[in-house]
Amino acid sequence: MVHGISNCFPETAAQCKPAVYKVVVDLNGEQPVVYLQLTMSDSMPSPSLQPDVGGFAEESHTVLRTCHPKLWQLYTSAREVFWNPANIVLDTDVQHWNTIVTLSEKRAVSRILSFLATADGFVVDTIVGRLFQEVAIMEAKYFYGFQLAMENIHAEAYAKLIARLIPDYNDQQSLVHWSTGLPSIAFKNIWAIKWILEDNRTFAERLVAFVCVEGIFFSPSFAVISKISGSDKMPGLSEINRKVSIDEQFHISFSCAMLRTLEERLPEDTVKDIVREAVDIEIEYVRDLMNVPSPLISIVDLQEYVHFCADQVLSDMGYGVMYGASLPSGLSYP
Repeated sequence: MVHGISNCFPETAAQCKPAVYKVVVDLNGEQPVVYLQLTMSDSMPSPSLQPDVGGFAEESHTVLRTCHPKLWQLYTSAREVFWNPANIVLDTDVQHWNTIVTLSEKRAVSRILSFLATADGFVVDTIVGRLFQEVAIMEAKYFYGFQLAMENIHAEAYAKLIARLIPDYNDQQSLVHWSTGLPSIAFKNIWAIKWILEDNRTFAERLVAFVCVEGIFFSPSFAVISKISGSDKMPGLSEINRKVSIDEQFHISFSCAMLRTLEERLPEDTVKDIVREAVDIEIEYVRDLMNVPSPLISIVDLQEYVHFCADQVLSDMGYGVMYGASLPSGLSYP
C-alpha cells in the first residue's frame, strides 16, 4: 500500500513541490509490509534519496512534454523491439544439443548461460534499481523502468534454455555452483558494487561503470554463443542471443547519451582507469570460461575481443581508444 499520493499539475514548474519518497516498514501485522510513502514537500529530498546527478533537473513528470528528445527516442526505439521468450521454440535446439553440439561447445554454452542467468538478476536487483532511484528526469525513469522488465525477460529466456538443454537437476546445480563460486565472476560483482552502488561515486562514474558492465562484462559471452550457433545450429539459442544483444546495445547507447548530456564530463584518465579495471577482470573470466582449449575459438582471440569491446565503449562514450584492438576474425560485435 502507498499512502499520501497526490497529483500536482502546476501552471509553471516552479509551482510544483518536489515529491519525497520514504521507505516505511509496517510491523503491526503477522508479516512485515514494506512500502513507499510519498508526500509533497517544500524542500528538496535528502541527498540519500535524491543525490546530485550532475545537472539533471526534472522539468516534467508527464510525457506531455519531453525535455530530452534523444533520450525519449532511445526509450521508444528500445520498446519497439520488445520480445517474449515464450514465443521462441527450442525443440530443434534440444535435438542439436543431443546430436551435433560438441562437448567443448556444450561446456562453453552451459557456463555462459549460467553466468548470464545469475548476472541479469544482479543487474535487476542492484544496478538498474540504483540508477532508477538516483536519476531525476522523466525520460530516464521510463527507460530504466523498461530496462528492468527486459532484464527479467533475459533471465527468463536463459532459465528456459537451461531447463530444456540441461534438464538434470544435479547438472543445473553444478552450473549454479560454478557461476556463483568462480572468482572472476565474483570480482565482476564486487567491481560493480564498488563503482555503481557505493555512495561516494558520482552519477557519471556510475554510468561509465554501467557501460562497462553491459559492453565489456557481457559482450564476450554473446560473441562465443554467436560463434557456436552461427552455422545453422541451435536456432533458438541464436535468436535469444541476437535479441538480448540488441537490448544491451540500447542500454549502452542510453547510458552514453546520458553521459553526453551531463554538464560536467569525467576526465579521460578517470574513465580509462574504470575501463581498464573492467578489462582486467573480464580477461580473467574468459580464461576461466575457456580453460579447456576449444578448436572453435581461442583464448587469445577472446582476449583481443575484450580489448576491442573496451575501445568500442570508450568511443561510444566520447573518449579516445586505449588498446587499438581489431575485431578478431570469426567473432561478431555487438
